[in-house]
Amino acid sequence: MAGRFEGVSHVEWRLFEDIFPPAPPKRGRGMPHVPFRKILNTLLYGLITGCRWCDVPCGPQWASKSATHRWLQRWQADGTLAAMQARILGIAEERGMIHWEYGAVDGACSPWEGGRRGRRARGARPGDPHPQPHRGARHAPGQPDHAGQGGRAGTSAAVA
Repeated sequence: MAGRFEGVSHVEWRLFEDIFPPAPPKRGRGMPHVPFRKILNTLLYGLITGCRWCDVPCGPQWASKSATHRWLQRWQADGTLAAMQARILGIAEERGMIHWEYGAVDGACSPWEGGRRGRRARGARPGDPHPQPHRGARHAPGQPDHAGQGGRAGTSAAVA
């Protein structure tokens, strides 16, 4: 099958091997740490295919979804992912695979307020400068939930 990801090759692994932090020391009890190459395989599989965490494959070259997610969070925090991205972009730029002059960004669906096209906060009305979050509070029976809303149908609004 064309485009199928089977894991990083030995040459590809050599490109990233020195970026990763040193392997943690072996623990006395419990499962041993998964090798970083298996973590990278699983992480790249998820990024390339766009699958959910629960759909990552199982097998000898893959890591578990929980271990992969845990290391992803650690690598995000300590800058390992940024170093990997910089290395990939550097190699691609050296080989002429990236043409920065042709780049474009489309902000039409941006949630920011530039064109007022993003989503409003829950409970916000158009033109409301200070939207109030909905907290699920209920009013007493016969009390209107919203301004302009009367009580229940068939009941009188004037209750003595």
